[in-house]
Amino acid sequence: MRAVSDAACTNLQIIVFYPDGQISELQRRQMTTVSGAGARVVTFDGGGDDMDLPIKRLSSDAKFVEKHGLCGINSYNLGRPLAQLCHFFWAYFRAVDQLRADVDSLLDFCLPCGALGNTAAALMAREMGLPIRRLVAGVNANDITHRTISKGEFHRSEHMAKTLSDAINIQVPYNMERILFYLTGEDSRLVKTWMTQMDATGRLTLPEDWLRKLQEIFSSARVDDDAMCACIRKSAEEYGYLLCPHSAVALAAHFSTRTGESVAEKPQASVVFATASPCKFEHSVVTALGRNAWSQYQEGPEFPAAARAVLAADETPPLRFSAEIS
Repeated sequence: MRAVSDAACTNLQIIVFYPDGQISELQRRQMTTVSGAGARVVTFDGGGDDMDLPIKRLSSDAKFVEKHGLCGINSYNLGRPLAQLCHFFWAYFRAVDQLRADVDSLLDFCLPCGALGNTAAALMAREMGLPIRRLVAGVNANDITHRTISKGEFHRSEHMAKTLSDAINIQVPYNMERILFYLTGEDSRLVKTWMTQMDATGRLTLPEDWLRKLQEIFSSARVDDDAMCACIRKSAEEYGYLLCPHSAVALAAHFSTRTGESVAEKPQASVVFATASPCKFEHSVVTALGRNAWSQYQEGPEFPAAARAVLAADETPPLRFSAEIS
């Protein structure tokens, strides 16, 4: 968003949406402290899913897209997971280098999962030949991805649970469609049938054979707030590393899914993806470690200078969007 504002190009504009009350102060300020005619911020009531659907509909309207030059940059745009592919290749080669392992060594990748854009990118990397044994999906109380992987139940929940790992709060992850596409060997007709059923009823139960195939590639764990906070404490105390709440969900999922595996089943190593700086999530870190620990972090050298600048900058109130979404 800041890049668009700084470019000051009359042919480039950006509108950023966020759900009111469901992001941290720093996350909000990263948007509302950006000034410039080409950048606008809009807030709305509800959860992330409530805005994803109308934006997806607009992006699918060819006439509207052509008239307004519209391009969505969330992960329903294929460009997003394509850009994220490099993360997995980079992480893989860094890991085998540190392990002094062969470049064909199988690794597990553990990720916090919301809309599944990053997970779709990881699966695409695997399809391209990157030696990933298994993708481990860590989710919070909004656990549709875990239910899909563990039981084949891609069923929308009626309510979005508020959690301390709010960036992965989601009821229907739209990149599941891409994951199913690659899972079925790019059978677009079958996936379209499934997604039509999902759109109409909010429920898709995978057939047993496809569930088994999904479980050959994926495992998952549901990590509630208590388990996430415990993982933040464990990481800080045992490894000296302060995790953001979403990265803690991924690490907790790693610990959970490794339990019970035999030595023969385990990969050479697991790579856990830390997806954000803890500086964005004061409330979550305070809940896990206490106010004193947060204050020491905020006043110390590890707190990013850019975050300090954002917290000190003036905000421009966002526009407010209100509409009934059917």
